Amino acid sequence: MRVKFRYYTFMLAVLCACVGWAQATEFPTVLSSQSIGCEGYFPQIDNQGHRVLFSDTEARYLYLYDLENGNKTTVSNTGMPGFEARFSPDGKVYYIAMHVKPNRLVFRSAHEFDPATGKTREVLAGQHGAVHAIAGTRGMAVVGENKSWNTASAGTLAWTLGTSLFIVKDGVTRTLTPVQGSVGYLWAQVSPGGDKVLFEAAGKGLYVVDLQGNVLMNTRPYIMPCWFNDDVIVAQSRGMNIVLIDAKRGNSSTIATGGCCQPMVAGDKVIYTTKKGSIKILTLGFTPAHGQSISVEDPEEEEVAQ
Repeated sequence: MRVKFRYYTFMLAVLCACVGWAQATEFPTVLSSQSIGCEGYFPQIDNQGHRVLFSDTEARYLYLYDLENGNKTTVSNTGMPGFEARFSPDGKVYYIAMHVKPNRLVFRSAHEFDPATGKTREVLAGQHGAVHAIAGTRGMAVVGENKSWNTASAGTLAWTLGTSLFIVKDGVTRTLTPVQGSVGYLWAQVSPGGDKVLFEAAGKGLYVVDLQGNVLMNTRPYIMPCWFNDDVIVAQSRGMNIVLIDAKRGNSSTIATGGCCQPMVAGDKVIYTTKKGSIKILTLGFTPAHGQSISVEDPEEEEVAQ
């Protein structure tokens, strides 16, 4: 009886494990890939898939490239505007410009550029300290250490400063410290459904938390993570591959290799650049014959992470 009990216990454990694997998040596949006719860094693509933002390697110039007609426009060449440029859901461009005062303090201001009219306006005057353009669930906001813009109207949004994670919902800001022992947090972003936040805790890895700061998932370190959908994250691995990450379990699948960096997601598109500045756009999706995608970590990535 003891042997039979052990046998049935073992088979039950195997069955439970199989069920757990079967419920793993389904990863989308790469349906198409294209390169644009310009080289650049820090690329962004709009939600409509029509325009691309990018910069030179030092972020001195911010360019707008129209994928439909091939036209290239200089958005700005003042104040290192290329580091944190973002598209809003309506296709406008928001960027941060830096200015050094006579006392050598750096001040940062926020600007809005409308591709439809070619006009630029300042939405947040210069201030000392960090300033970021943040995409919320309902629109864009700009957050600074002293003053901010449009945070009450942008829906649910998140950003980091040092070892603090800030989450705004319904106009109420929470300041959280979900991970102890990290020297700082980076790349916070609210999920499309507005109920989760991802961020990187330096020295600790990638985290997903709920809006109260409860940890839902933690995995190895990644660079510039962003949501593809509520279940899948896109990021750069430390081996310079572009990977998809299961937001519930942390397992991953590689979709681009060979010196790939700076990924960003808009709709079904993933845009990234290479070490040499070649900008690539991947279109992801689910094919009818595509079943559950269950991935283990790439052995190369295992080696890098050790």
